[in-house]
Amino acid sequence: MTRLPYLVIAVIVLLSLAACSGEPWTLSQSPNEITLRWWSDELADAQAGGIAGAYCTQMGKAVQLGSIERDGSASIGYYRCV
Repeated sequence: MTRLPYLVIAVIVLLSLAACSGEPWTLSQSPNEITLRWWSDELADAQAGGIAGAYCTQMGKAVQLGSIERDGSASIGYYRCV
């Protein structure tokens, strides 16, 4: 019996646990912008803005909120680094 099915199951479990961590995930990023997605009931908009701000600070810039869209129970935030 090969170990491949066990490896696939382990990867699926780890990815599932990571998705439930409450942290937003990055949909796109560049030196001038970052787009984040998060579950609205697990993370406040201000917390996501803080994460976007930390990213822009690494670029030597300040963060500016473009918009936040709601997609069911998820939020998508568009931020600019200015």
